[in-house]
Amino acid sequence: MINNTTHLFKNNYNTLLYLCIALLFLDVIIDPSNKIFQSKYVLFLGVFVLWFPQHYKNIINLSKQLLFAVTFIGFFMPFYALSVGLFNNFATNSSMANLVYLNSFFFFFLLLVIVTENIQLRPVLNVSAILLVVVTAFSYLLPLFNPGFFAKLYAFFVMEKEVAVYALRNYGGFTLLMVFYKTSPILVFPLAYSLHRVLILTTKKNKAGHIVFILALCTTLFLSGTRANILSMGLIVLFYILFYAYKNSKPIALLVAFIYLAGFFYGANILAEVFLNRSEVSNQVKLGHLFSYIEHFSDHLGILIFGQGIGSTMYTSGINSVVSVTELTYFELVRVWGIPVSIVFGLILLLPVYHEIKNRSISHLFIAYIAYLFIAGTNPLLLSSTGMLVLVYVFSQTFFSTSYNKRLE
Repeated sequence: MINNTTHLFKNNYNTLLYLCIALLFLDVIIDPSNKIFQSKYVLFLGVFVLWFPQHYKNIINLSKQLLFAVTFIGFFMPFYALSVGLFNNFATNSSMANLVYLNSFFFFFLLLVIVTENIQLRPVLNVSAILLVVVTAFSYLLPLFNPGFFAKLYAFFVMEKEVAVYALRNYGGFTLLMVFYKTSPILVFPLAYSLHRVLILTTKKNKAGHIVFILALCTTLFLSGTRANILSMGLIVLFYILFYAYKNSKPIALLVAFIYLAGFFYGANILAEVFLNRSEVSNQVKLGHLFSYIEHFSDHLGILIFGQGIGSTMYTSGINSVVSVTELTYFELVRVWGIPVSIVFGLILLLPVYHEIKNRSISHLFIAYIAYLFIAGTNPLLLSSTGMLVLVYVFSQTFFSTSYNKRLE
């Protein structure tokens, strides 16, 4: 009986592992707060229970660069933040929610599994994107047809499960009802991929489906209402239109570039009003956070070197309250970990960019990743479990396409 079970497991190992990883990615992207399915940690543990006994020895065949990145992000950063927090007596008085925040970094260890098993995550990311589009469309359209459902949707998505935000956003004289699903920034990856297939590779197969997918992704990013999402979406689309024009005719590409510049200078005031209006509530909050960070660092210079660690707090005039985390991710990195650790983390984040430049290629992954890092500057997603899985996806694609991972026997 045991032999039959072992034989069955070995024969279905790849399928079971891929299924577990796919479910984990879908779960973390659709349920970032882990309050809907409550299965994130079970699936995470399941992946390593399946993989570790079979292939942990293959880790030694990976590049030193990759192993350093995994060790630093997955091990050093959470334990450093915990150590500093304990030293400053912050962690001992911290809530369990703040301590669980550190668990997100452990998800970066999944990179070892993905690379050693050569698992392609793009299909999983595309399916996740489709689900996000469907959920956003459902959350946006249902209240329009039946206003009575709005209270129920708001209570479920915003208050109970904390996976989305409903709000009215004012852009100049234009007001938009936004439905911001907290993991919507990942949509820049399938958007860049689909645009690359349609405009650069000019793929004929299922072209109509890709175009519909592009329109759905753009609509979802627009309805998310955040300036970073909308601006990233616009720049990605404009880049690929210019790239397409350059590929087919350099004079046309110059004309398109001229139209872009003319449109930018003509609409500069409008763009400034829409994206930089200090009287808009969201901008006021971000500016309040920014000035509070500057004041906080000025009053506590030691933070710039060592950080404050996990469990620490600061007052921010952005929301007139004491908080343990804000949406200004890169300032938050310095506050919790200090400049030295933040610099190393930042350099690791730029490894995929470095490899793209070194290989003299500008892939869809490069474009989407730059947009994602831009969005992450005003979104705490980067340091969450979802953010770690996005980094796993990007780094796995990078190390698949270079010679840095040795061939496994």
